[in-house]
Amino acid sequence: MMPMGKETMKTWTRRMLAAAACASGLAGHAALAAGTAVMIEAGDQALREDIQWLIDRRIIDLTASTWPLPLAALEDALARRAQVRLGQADLVALRNVERIVAQHGQADYGMVAGLNTDRAPVLGFASQPRGRASGGAYVQSGSGAVAGKLQVNALASPLTAKQSSGNFEGSYVAASFLGQVAYAGALNHWWGPGMDGSVNWGNAATPIPGIGLQRAQQRAFSSPWLSWIGPWGYNVFAGQLQHDTAVPGTRIFNMRVFVRPLPGLELGASRFIEWGGAGRPSGLGTFWKAITGNSNEIKPDPSNELSGFDARYSMLVFGNPLSVYGQFAGEDEAGHLPSKYIALAGVQFKHLIGTTRLQWHAEAADTMVRRLFGRAAGDPGVAYAHSTYRNGLYQDGLPLGHPIGGDGRMVTVGLSVVPDDTRHFSRYGARLLHADVNPLNQAINQAFPGKNRWTGGELTVDWVMRPVTLRAGLVYLRSHDPAIHDIASLMVTANIPLSKF
Repeated sequence: MMPMGKETMKTWTRRMLAAAACASGLAGHAALAAGTAVMIEAGDQALREDIQWLIDRRIIDLTASTWPLPLAALEDALARRAQVRLGQADLVALRNVERIVAQHGQADYGMVAGLNTDRAPVLGFASQPRGRASGGAYVQSGSGAVAGKLQVNALASPLTAKQSSGNFEGSYVAASFLGQVAYAGALNHWWGPGMDGSVNWGNAATPIPGIGLQRAQQRAFSSPWLSWIGPWGYNVFAGQLQHDTAVPGTRIFNMRVFVRPLPGLELGASRFIEWGGAGRPSGLGTFWKAITGNSNEIKPDPSNELSGFDARYSMLVFGNPLSVYGQFAGEDEAGHLPSKYIALAGVQFKHLIGTTRLQWHAEAADTMVRRLFGRAAGDPGVAYAHSTYRNGLYQDGLPLGHPIGGDGRMVTVGLSVVPDDTRHFSRYGARLLHADVNPLNQAINQAFPGKNRWTGGELTVDWVMRPVTLRAGLVYLRSHDPAIHDIASLMVTANIPLSKF
């Protein structure tokens, strides 16, 4: 376990103050601002489910595959929602989203706490402690052209030896200007339509500190020549990996663009680039070759890249949303296009029993290149790995892409039950999963450090005891290797806004 040293604390403080000063300078553009600069990071499972329900029911027009999500984009989608007759399940989802929007748009301070008693690794969208226990305190600004949050966390018995015992996860400053939102901090990202993972960028690892830029609202072009693209948005992010021992100071530059050209259809494209760092080429020419897909011309290869595409299509079957989605990411480049693919695919079906909402999903991910769910033998040792950046696409030993890391397979089946409850906004979840992980015993994958097969499940419950938000669950993972013990973990997370007492 690595303590947060004085130098790290000073560095972070300087960066946060500098970002805040920059954001304050941009506040002069408030007249041209798209609205609030508040950002919503990945990890709130209930919020994502309710936003996706409203999207799939054609009530709001938004994309929920790219996080962090600007609050302005969500507010704009709610303000322009379809004026149709809403059922009770629609109203429950809408009220919960509006409640969370109001929370994020207010000045607040409070505490967060979490338990993960057997240190189960992150295996889905929902946030959980990356260690046995966590605690933190935060203060956040209200809704405005300049917004931010400062959160200081402590972590007990982390999942890996690379993690710090303290961090600023959840902290950021942001400014809205000219229809864009710029942010700096350490926020969880999630790029892709998957429910239980993203082969491009997920939130299993510690957030990468850096700066990002997004479109504040997801609207179509006003030009008739471009309006056919439909609502669209982008996210550009630059950061630096922490605790990378192979190439200290490794830089990150990531890009994503997404569009909704037809009702129910979402398309996205993403790039994830590692470059620079100690002893590596870091000039503008090298950076430009990495961006344009020409880095293979330089030997040794100055960058490690992951690029791909994703799609999600949702249709209404007697008013019930049926969705299919897929994501492909290439670990190499050939002819300026991604190659050596890893993949994820899934299906969702949502329906009602009375006024209770049931959401079923099944998802499969294969993170060995060229295997594609058994269609070929595959090429082990390539996914999320690199000959120069030997720590690969991992942060603190935890995968930045899919939570099982490279060369694995995971199949999940899940159910979320959302009753007609606007008092406690309760919901219940169940999930079964099977995963084959790390067949080469790669040391860079510290979430699953040895070859193994895991079978298990998860039960969760969410509820609001105003003003406290709680999530509790039980996770059991059976190890098929007798030398590795089973995981049986009690999971609890709580957000306690002290200002509301």
